[in-house]
Amino acid sequence: MPVVKKLLVYGLIVVLAVLLAGLYGIAHNQISYTVAPEYFTKFKFRQFGFNDTPLPRRVRASMVGFLASWWMGIPIGLLVGAAGFIHRGHRRMLRVTLWSLLVAVGFTLLFGLGGLIYGYVQTAHIDLAEYRQWYIPYDVTDLRRFLCAGYMHNSSYLGGVLAIPVAWVFHIVVRVRTKDAT
Repeated sequence: MPVVKKLLVYGLIVVLAVLLAGLYGIAHNQISYTVAPEYFTKFKFRQFGFNDTPLPRRVRASMVGFLASWWMGIPIGLLVGAAGFIHRGHRRMLRVTLWSLLVAVGFTLLFGLGGLIYGYVQTAHIDLAEYRQWYIPYDVTDLRRFLCAGYMHNSSYLGGVLAIPVAWVFHIVVRVRTKDAT
């Protein structure tokens, strides 16, 4: 029976991770929309088919954020949730795994903001030849801000991937400290 309870917790963790990833995308896009509205009006809204949607731009940016990031919750939930099995009891597994998901979100946000800062430094002098692989619409008026938002978006995806081992380390540290305390 304890294994069944842990499996139920694991399933719950995956669902919560998907929702948390979607919420992260919403918050992330509010920040990046503030940096570069053109990144959305000339790229993301077109990409997601929201150009002609009669909703405010920030609402559309939130929708794009959710749709662009919810799926990251699946691998994060599966892999970070699996680490929760090292804890004794389903309640402890749930509590520590929820904390580890918050650690993952915090790490990803910091990594994304680091990408924004890196982008700002990288774009002090822009050589378009360095951005041949990037999609840059012809009518962008504030190229630096557009590129900075792109750096932030790319860094957030990388941060999400790197957050998985960070969350694993969190699980291990909590487990070792709990073991030492008993």
